[in-house]
Amino acid sequence: MKFTVSSAELQRTLNKLSGVLPTRSTMPILENILFDLAGNQLSLTATDLALSLTLTMQVRGIEDGRIAIPAKRIIDTMRSLPDTSASFTIDSATNRVRVTTDTGEYNLTGEGAKEYPQVPGFQSGATLSFESNKLKEVIHRTVFAVSSDELRPAMMGVLFQVKENTLRAVSTDGHRLVRYQLKGIDASSLQKDIIVPAKALNVLIRILEGANATLDVSATHARFSFEGSILLTRLIEETYPNYESVIPSDNEKSVTVQREPLMLSLRRVALYASATTHQVRLSIGTTSVEVSAQDIDFGGEAKETVPCTFAGEKFEIGFNSIYLADILTHLDSDQVEFKFSSPTRAAVVSPMNGGVGVDILMLVMPVRLNT
Repeated sequence: MKFTVSSAELQRTLNKLSGVLPTRSTMPILENILFDLAGNQLSLTATDLALSLTLTMQVRGIEDGRIAIPAKRIIDTMRSLPDTSASFTIDSATNRVRVTTDTGEYNLTGEGAKEYPQVPGFQSGATLSFESNKLKEVIHRTVFAVSSDELRPAMMGVLFQVKENTLRAVSTDGHRLVRYQLKGIDASSLQKDIIVPAKALNVLIRILEGANATLDVSATHARFSFEGSILLTRLIEETYPNYESVIPSDNEKSVTVQREPLMLSLRRVALYASATTHQVRLSIGTTSVEVSAQDIDFGGEAKETVPCTFAGEKFEIGFNSIYLADILTHLDSDQVEFKFSSPTRAAVVSPMNGGVGVDILMLVMPVRLNT
């Protein structure tokens, strides 16, 4: 197997694959990247068994072949090189890999391609087509609120469901909930809800490129295809919680506020919150909201005032500053609307302008205020 490639282009491709590599594995072969050369097309594959990513790139092929190369060493090598031409020569009998440039030579040992796990077979049962920027938007607005609790596996992914030509994406960790609706989607073939793992979506949003992307769904897997690249992930086969039951319908206290000033104020005041609870207090009046925090253990406190519009009676509510800041960060409207019911019930946050065909609702649970 022989080919020549730009070290910079190979580095960029390898960096995209690095997000798939398992951090811990009982199978050493998974610490490798599969190189598969056919003509002038080089396909590179990384997998952790649940998630597989295959990227293709053009090279100057000399002799076809396949080999698994240690990921960390080849990534570090390409990263340390200047932008130069790198020639790969692989001895299929010994799996020795020699990389030569104008100024040096690097030798390492790979593994036989037969030892590398095969990408699972895939039989599509439903297909969705997206504009890539819209798919990125869906992921960006939802994946941050996914749970990391392995005892609640269904909540470790984003729920995708189609209702009446509307794609609905939902995520929650029990403290926050996001419901993102994208209207005008032709997805009549998708007849079931699917839960896509957060790891797959975090990899996808980082590498997604081109004008369009396609999502194919089988009984057990989802496949995202774009620009000659394929990401295949096992679905989370669990029942998603009844999220609609926790979205309040009677939050009548409506507060409108400029998103960025509130977000920046929150970040500053949160520096003085308890390191354990991260609690901030919002004291909401007719024309302003006071953001305050107090750290009893270390004697720190801070408060700021942000203009708002509110027609009700003054009241106070507490939040975990991290969760509330995340909500505000993942909205991009100049103004946001908070809807409250009481200091002990969930607050609903929505952008004042969510975009054409888009409906965004975010929910954040309050915390009990210190007296």
